[in-house]
Amino acid sequence: MWAPRWPVPATTPPALRGIAAGWLRGIAGAVQVSRAYYHCSHCHTGQCPWDHTQGLDRDAFTPTLKAEWAYLSSHLVYREAQAVWARLTGQSLCVSQVEAGVRQVGTRLRAAETARCTRLFADGALPPADPFAATVVGQRAYLCVDGTSAYTDGSSHEVKVAVFFRGEPPVPRRAATAPGDTAGPGRYLALEAEAADFGKRLYSFALPLGCERARELVILGDGAPWIWNLADQHFSDARQILDFYHAAEHVWRMARAVFAEDDPAGDRWAHTCTEALRTGGWHGLRRCVRTLRPHRRTAAQRRAVGAELAYFRRHRGRLDYPRYREEGLLIGSGPVEAACKSVVGQRLKGTGMRWCRAGADAMLAVRTAVLGHEETQLAWAARAA
Repeated sequence: MWAPRWPVPATTPPALRGIAAGWLRGIAGAVQVSRAYYHCSHCHTGQCPWDHTQGLDRDAFTPTLKAEWAYLSSHLVYREAQAVWARLTGQSLCVSQVEAGVRQVGTRLRAAETARCTRLFADGALPPADPFAATVVGQRAYLCVDGTSAYTDGSSHEVKVAVFFRGEPPVPRRAATAPGDTAGPGRYLALEAEAADFGKRLYSFALPLGCERARELVILGDGAPWIWNLADQHFSDARQILDFYHAAEHVWRMARAVFAEDDPAGDRWAHTCTEALRTGGWHGLRRCVRTLRPHRRTAAQRRAVGAELAYFRRHRGRLDYPRYREEGLLIGSGPVEAACKSVVGQRLKGTGMRWCRAGADAMLAVRTAVLGHEETQLAWAARAA
């Protein structure tokens, strides 16, 4: 294959030294190319400008090849991805080559995300709108946030996860039993970071997706304080909803603190109280808790009930489940809990897996792009910088 010369603008243009032959590796296999080779007498380095325009790295793997590696490796462990690739294409590759290529792609994706966040908060430069935003304009959008653990650098660390999606009406066959919103296609964010840094990245992630162009933005999360601190700071106009099923767990904690573990009265009370929370919100819950008659309980039981009530008081503005259900809002953070499993758990928590922080971060960047169907971004990141 013949590659044309490509002049390189410079103060002192490099001198053309001839035509260099080389091999590049793509999906179809190895291909020999000939391209112009230039040498700079000032810095004493040589270069083939055509390689740069084609997005080739030093190993001469094509961007399309690396993008396919990234796609496979986001679903399979590296050794399995290498074996599948060899079976489908007949190309023999080292696992280390696949891993290095995927890490390049993930590192570049994360660097672009960091640069976008820096430009927004340091320079006030708004990121360009993502095509995804066109599906959100005038619609109800959801931003669900949660945290999960991952084992990196020899210890467990929290990975914060977010998913942004549009609320869609239910399919006709479910409209009678589940008349509220359903989760539409989403975009994902996942990284190990402190809450303050994650908050900035979360806003720079949601802004180009249309969070400020939606008819209404709803934030769903569990009781972690950092989630609601970020919501107040970066999404002050959003409606906040405490995950109903997480709230129900605290109702059951009260029941276990007051009733014996094998006492069926405890189960009956917990079911009644959970239903009161669902149909009456904070006020329904409070009425139900009064039936416990705290003066008949031990000091330890009263403290346990008081601690749980304090938890609900902190979130009482996020407990208006009757109104949420009447307006067709989602009240469970299932989408982000599923994202914690699909984005982080399925790829970082396999049996025997060991990750360094940099490798895990690169994989998270690739996996969120793949699961969010961001093919354009993946193809761009596969091009050598």
